[in-house]
Amino acid sequence: MSIKKTLLTLLLITAAVSFMSILTTSLVKAETIKQIGVQYQVHVQNIGWQKTVSNGAEAGTHGKSLRVESLKLNLVNAPSGAEIDYQAHVQNIGWMNWVSDGQMAGTEGKSLRLEAIEIRIVKTADGSTPSQEKFKVSSVSLNKSEDMLTVGNTDTLKATVLPENAESKVKWTSSNNAVATVDDKGKITAKAAGSAKITATTYDGNKTASCNITVVVDNDFGISHITRYDMQKVAKEQNSSQFKVPGFDASKVKNIPSAKGLDVWDSWPLQNADGTVANYKGYNIVFALAGNPENGETFIYLFYQKTGQTSINSWKNAGRVFKNSDKFVRKNDSYLKHQTEEWSGSATLTSDGKIRLFYTDFSGSTQAGGTGDSNQTLTTAQVNLSQPDTKTLKINGVSDHKSIFDGGNGTIYQNIQQFRDQGLWSSGDNHTLRDPHYVENNGHKYIVFESNTGTTNGYQGDDSLYNKAYYGGSDDFFREEQAKLLKSSKKHLASLANGALGIVELNNDYTVKNTMQPLITSNTVTDEIERANIFKLKDKWYLFTDSRGSKMTIDGISDKDIYMLGYVSDSITGPYKPLNGNGLVLYMNLDPYDITFTYSHFAIPQADSNNVIITSYMTNRSFFNDHHSTFAPSFLVNIQGSKTSVVKNSTIEQGQVRIDEK
Repeated sequence: MSIKKTLLTLLLITAAVSFMSILTTSLVKAETIKQIGVQYQVHVQNIGWQKTVSNGAEAGTHGKSLRVESLKLNLVNAPSGAEIDYQAHVQNIGWMNWVSDGQMAGTEGKSLRLEAIEIRIVKTADGSTPSQEKFKVSSVSLNKSEDMLTVGNTDTLKATVLPENAESKVKWTSSNNAVATVDDKGKITAKAAGSAKITATTYDGNKTASCNITVVVDNDFGISHITRYDMQKVAKEQNSSQFKVPGFDASKVKNIPSAKGLDVWDSWPLQNADGTVANYKGYNIVFALAGNPENGETFIYLFYQKTGQTSINSWKNAGRVFKNSDKFVRKNDSYLKHQTEEWSGSATLTSDGKIRLFYTDFSGSTQAGGTGDSNQTLTTAQVNLSQPDTKTLKINGVSDHKSIFDGGNGTIYQNIQQFRDQGLWSSGDNHTLRDPHYVENNGHKYIVFESNTGTTNGYQGDDSLYNKAYYGGSDDFFREEQAKLLKSSKKHLASLANGALGIVELNNDYTVKNTMQPLITSNTVTDEIERANIFKLKDKWYLFTDSRGSKMTIDGISDKDIYMLGYVSDSITGPYKPLNGNGLVLYMNLDPYDITFTYSHFAIPQADSNNVIITSYMTNRSFFNDHHSTFAPSFLVNIQGSKTSVVKNSTIEQGQVRIDEK
């Protein structure tokens, strides 16, 4: 059945109707046929329904500030088959359902103003009275069911209402106006990272259609990133011989003879400013974490061997670097006095021949004298040695022992107070501030260290899941990977993952001069990128870190997977690009109960060579009665620009740090 409509917008007075109490801001539309009379009745606030009037008579009140709340309309002397349809727009409600011929449009007793009306006079082609059924909506649909916008951008959705002769108006709403807003035309504005649902609802309230909106940012904060795309490539390529840590003969693995009864794990050599192993009065010196496996202690020990010697039997043990009382010497140092363990770091031979140690001051349980929150502070000391005889080095105490960096105010690097405020471990977070590695460049002193990002450069939280910079790859990869991550059991862990390799510049007295932006971060990938290591080789800067698959959130990476990742730059401050196109340098996935299991891989540059020595520890601490954690056999990795590879058949002695090459 076709419907013939004549459309004309005019004030109701034109159709001989006057509503004097509708505000001057109200809009009244009508569809009329000439010489048709109209009867009308209004409902006035606090009074009720007024008497029915017609043809220009006043309906309502004036001078009393009373609102017209609803109305009823009827045609008078209309042709056969004609009817008057009308729709009211009510304060705080909006457009209501269409009604006709004396039905109420509006509300009663709610003090809500009738703000506007739309009127149409309808006549069917055959003169019959049209049924109200033909105006009912059967469906509403949108031109999109999914949409992705970057913060600040806009898009407009289009709603299609069926049947075509049904009332086509819809009301637009957003489930989260903080993320995305929508106006009455369907125009969406992206406000902040996150998700929102935009819904179009027909005015009868019976039909809806929705579009899921993802609002993203693409902000790298001027920092290089270990991306989800790169780590997925790692998972696919890790079994290549180019990256595999060599297999070792378990029957030949030895405990360190001079460390009887001790587990010995993370280690680092005394290095020159360029990263090569220092010659200290004819000795190689290595610092290492060690402790009695029965009580879980963790202290720094000093091992030394004559240069030219390589056997594990040649390493002598000078004992602990620090006495228990050393942490109390500097009375105004609020961190040192709560130290319960000594964690990894680095050591440099200064230009005046002194040994400067950098390490991590760890504060454990309150029962042991700690703060109870795993606070970590970057710390330094001068280690004083003497030579009682030609075969012995002796530790003669330390001096200038002091804390140097606690994370600052939390804007660049996460500090312990932020970790406390989030509920410590109950939040699922993993606070790190450790493994300081000393390096020099053009007369400037720096330490590079493991940490987490601060509040101004990509902090943890759900917003990080909507940052394209952390995903890498194409737009299609981002859409697919983000959709999987948001449904993954690792979503929460990924939201907290904000690992960083940080850097601060030091003064000549080894206090902090300048807190700098991180060199690289691992937002959404992992909270833990350990054993920061950096050096310059052939005019390129190489940055390395160790990480465990058990701390990662990437499909295809298992808990057993162990990695050393590497990055290259023309500048010490970056930007850094992944070595080998994905960042993978070393891969190992042995069972932790295999005595040839290795971790804490550390690259040591060699003078005038593209080969670096890789040291690590072998055998997990406290796992065996007869095998202690020990120096692993060293091996070589070759570096050629942005490519690396494990050198075949390059395994050398356990703990070997130097190799003479012609």
